[in-house]
Amino acid sequence: MKYRVIKRFNMRHPALGLLAATFFLLGCEGGNNGTSAPVQQAQPSMQASMPNQDTAIEMLKIRLFDDPENGELLAKLGDAYFEQRRFDEAIPIYERAVLFNPKDYDALNDLGLSYHYTGNTEAALTALDKSAAANPNYKFARLSKGYILLSLGRYDEAEAPLRKAQELDPNGGVGEEAGKMLMQVEKMRAAR
Repeated sequence: MKYRVIKRFNMRHPALGLLAATFFLLGCEGGNNGTSAPVQQAQPSMQASMPNQDTAIEMLKIRLFDDPENGELLAKLGDAYFEQRRFDEAIPIYERAVLFNPKDYDALNDLGLSYHYTGNTEAALTALDKSAAANPNYKFARLSKGYILLSLGRYDEAEAPLRKAQELDPNGGVGEEAGKMLMQVEKMRAAR
């Protein structure tokens, strides 16, 4: 089954954020239920106007040299690595970002996804719980957690965060995706 997961626009760095606006879950490579990690898709009309991401990463590193404890800059650098699917490199950067700003629910969400994509699922779930605790109305953390639990075949556990995501965004893309995943939960229950 295919899911389209909406990722937040990266407001910390608008140029990079446009590239990361949308993720698609495609095919299956190892998930228990046919889900796989999101594959990033840039919108074609925006792709041509994007700055070179490697250059953006280097610029952020230079800025961090002068201000190494700047949680916002660290989160931007983590986002740049995340958007390039360089999750192993994003993790320590996000960890430092949330060290300096433990309530950065965006960075916690992306840290959780990065952990998941590198195989550290329990750390992923912990980071997503922290993201939801930092902002109880943050729908992306709920959707991410539901997706991870669903991909692990932990259907009963996936239901609550997916229902919360749907409740937080009843008429939006996150709510729609949560609804699709909830239908998968129901199918799996019926198949037992």
